[in-house]
Amino acid sequence: MMIDKKQLTVRLPQSTVDYLYTKAENENKSLNDIMTDITEEYMKWQEGDKVLQDIMIIREKVKKESGVHPSSTEDIQRLRNGER
Repeated sequence: MMIDKKQLTVRLPQSTVDYLYTKAENENKSLNDIMTDITEEYMKWQEGDKVLQDIMIIREKVKKESGVHPSSTEDIQRLRNGER
């Protein structure tokens, strides 16, 4: 599959450049591959964070609509122990 790529020039602190070069060397990858990997990881992290925020909003909405539900931990433990 051919991915459409665009060229981008960025200015980074020297310490960041050093880190990227070291990471590329240690992983036997090109600097471009490392930048792509790091950017994609960050994008996935942001998407995951967005999902967690959405879950928190839904939890609060449910809590307001139906109140706090009692913990079912004790019931589950009793069922696991064969009690009914």
